[in-house]
Amino acid sequence: MERKIQLRQLQHLIALSEQGSFGRAAEAAHLSQPALSRSIENLEDDLKARLVDRAYGQVRFTAAGELVLARARELIADAAQVQRDVLLLQGLSTGSLQVGLGPFAAGMLGRPALSLLTQRYPQLAVRIEVADPNTLSERLHRRQLDLFVADTRDLKKQPGLQVKRLPNVSVSFFVSADHPLLQRKEVTLDQAMDYPVASPNLPVGVAAHFDKQVKRTDRPVFNVVCDDLGTLRHLALTANAVILAPDTVGLNHGTESLLRLPIKRLMRMQTHYSIVMLANRTMSPAALAFSGLVHEMMDPASAKAERRSPAEGAAPASSVAGD
Repeated sequence: MERKIQLRQLQHLIALSEQGSFGRAAEAAHLSQPALSRSIENLEDDLKARLVDRAYGQVRFTAAGELVLARARELIADAAQVQRDVLLLQGLSTGSLQVGLGPFAAGMLGRPALSLLTQRYPQLAVRIEVADPNTLSERLHRRQLDLFVADTRDLKKQPGLQVKRLPNVSVSFFVSADHPLLQRKEVTLDQAMDYPVASPNLPVGVAAHFDKQVKRTDRPVFNVVCDDLGTLRHLALTANAVILAPDTVGLNHGTESLLRLPIKRLMRMQTHYSIVMLANRTMSPAALAFSGLVHEMMDPASAKAERRSPAEGAAPASSVAGD
């Protein structure tokens, strides 16, 4: 039974023509030289014709080789055009995407996800909207959004929604590298309250959980509430604030880094984010691409969080942080 000619064999033949030697062609094709040679030999066997004259250590194409090479260039160009046509049809090249983000999800995921998306699909029209989960849900039902990403614990139960949990990301308290609390062997949440303590808007149950952990009644645990991750980071660096934030790459950028502040008797914390879509609506290719990017970004962070040991005296992980 005859084997079918494969596009990658033709790509290897083109690489050989462009590079002028088997060694350089193999390197360009990310193959070993023997593997590239076998590919060319298999192509010659399939066509029952000598394509390359290997005499005297030089690569010269035979008449048959020149014919196949010219046709190979046309076929590879056609294959690339087919791929582009499908992308155009599916909306990844010239289509549009409307994404909603919960306030803190925007700080954690918005910038890097948008950057990756526009790098891969530079002609895609993207609109990002930041709001609370219930507002985003309303817009989703009105077909004003393709999907949204947010903490869904306070999301009102509604028919017709499909909610897919995202991988967990570790959540911790952070301070500047020269914060006085880092000099203590142990820090309680009450002691942290000697300084500004900042967080995003927390789900009702999460806020109540923190209130139960302290004895102080002179002020709320979190006396500064802000949904912008950049602002929280600025407070930590300039106002000795203790901030609650996901342990993500977006938290530490530039030359000044924040350090994790372990809090005594406080359980390990994780995010509780989900991708929310309409259950009866097929996701567009652009929405699927964005969803894939979010998973791609969060999976490594989740694996890192799983490897990190809980702080001394910590209880099992609890999902306590979010929008």
